[in-house]
Amino acid sequence: MSITKSLGKRAFSGSLIAIIVGVLLMAFDAFPQESPEILVFAGAGMRQPLDKIGKTFAKKYKTNVIYDYEGSGRLGNKILAGQRPDVYIPGAERWAELLKEKGYVKNYQAVALHVPVIITPPDNLKVNSLHDFLKQGVKIVLGDGRACAIGKAGSLIFKNAGLDKTKMNVIAGGATVKQILYWVRQNNADAGLVWRADAIQAGGLRILSISKNINYIDMIPVCTMCSPRHPERASKYIEFVLQEGKEQFKKDGFSPPSL
Repeated sequence: MSITKSLGKRAFSGSLIAIIVGVLLMAFDAFPQESPEILVFAGAGMRQPLDKIGKTFAKKYKTNVIYDYEGSGRLGNKILAGQRPDVYIPGAERWAELLKEKGYVKNYQAVALHVPVIITPPDNLKVNSLHDFLKQGVKIVLGDGRACAIGKAGSLIFKNAGLDKTKMNVIAGGATVKQILYWVRQNNADAGLVWRADAIQAGGLRILSISKNINYIDMIPVCTMCSPRHPERASKYIEFVLQEGKEQFKKDGFSPPSL
């Protein structure tokens, strides 16, 4: 084979490779590359402010925030079972403290407070205080203490008020605050216990305050995990929530970290 033919074949081969590489690069560019993301486990009651915070954070830092909203207890048990969120925001401090003791949470800080209230349908006057929960025929819905923070809070409130929960006509236990709100708004129950922010956001409900001396006001903690999947992104998100997110929580009916 002549030197000319050999060089020609090499040139052709090189051109072909260049064309293939070019086509592959064009094909790669035709598909949008996925943006960085973080996974946040959050109590269902914080959906409204956190959705807004997530969108603002994504726009500012080009990092998508993927939320898994459920009852705080269910999310806590997911972590105990081995799932690894980048950030955990439960509706109660006890879950943050429990996971800290077990080595899943490094530390946590409050972004807002959860304040329990009584809710009833707007024109239902059967319940006007916690003591009315014991009235015969009154149908009550509460949170499941094993699944959501408001359930545990309710049990502590009844204990502080000296009320026997076993003597109440509790017709259902919700896994989330949203379920309790739905049952009361649909007139399936005469009253329920929820967080004040959720009641305000839902609208169309009669809201009754609980005396401070018996109420159980809880912290909404933003938890730094011991083993987040994306440490730098998680740290940036936590800083954003604690610095810029507090105002959004306040706008959506939550109380500030210190009353």
